[in-house]
Amino acid sequence: MLPLRTRPVQNSADIRAFFDDIAGVYRESHGSAELLLNYRLDLIRRLLGPSVGGVLLEIGCGPGVHLFPLADAFSRAIGADFSANMIRAAGTVQRTHAYAARIELYAEPAERLASIQSQCADAVLCAGAFEHMPDKPAVLGEVRRVLKPGGRFVCLTVNGDYLWYRHIAPWLGYEVKHLSSDHFVNEAEMRVLLHGAELRVDELGYWRFIARGDMPGWAARLLEWLDRAGMVSKPSLLRGGLYICAVKD
Repeated sequence: MLPLRTRPVQNSADIRAFFDDIAGVYRESHGSAELLLNYRLDLIRRLLGPSVGGVLLEIGCGPGVHLFPLADAFSRAIGADFSANMIRAAGTVQRTHAYAARIELYAEPAERLASIQSQCADAVLCAGAFEHMPDKPAVLGEVRRVLKPGGRFVCLTVNGDYLWYRHIAPWLGYEVKHLSSDHFVNEAEMRVLLHGAELRVDELGYWRFIARGDMPGWAARLLEWLDRAGMVSKPSLLRGGLYICAVKD
């Protein structure tokens, strides 16, 4: 395994270029793609539950890894991503998708969703992308704008308090960010951000995320055991992922 090296970025164009570059080779790098995707989808479906049948918007949708499996449960499934190449990759999949007519794709940043009407979405999803979005207050302002009253925002992101990120990796000299602009929020930061956007936290918890592709094998095995312990004792530093479900009142 080659050590992760953080790519320095200066502006939004640099961030877009990074994701444009990897769009054609994007893949799961932290374990079994099928098992990890099904695990995330089970959690997402539970959190989205009351909004099923309405309009779903996924911000930072990438090539549609989560959007397409969810499309059958919604009348419209809209995907938006900063990277035009990611949207092109998603469009390739859409063409042969069973529910292609329900799917819309836009190459737009989450901070300014110009093609998405206000109060049009029953749910907004962000899975594995929030940590890469530099202006998080602006993102959540757009989430609130596009949600209908009572709509739900579901986000799966990286836990900023995780033992690997806060203690182990810095001690060993391992880098943990793909981009220098990445920021991993913790529970307290997430609550402050949601409060600022006038989104009420309905549920907040931790999900199993171990960045196996970004760390040595011995660390991944250790963190797997610690994650299991964290599911029982629930200290935030043992869980790699943070999830929230927030509601627009």
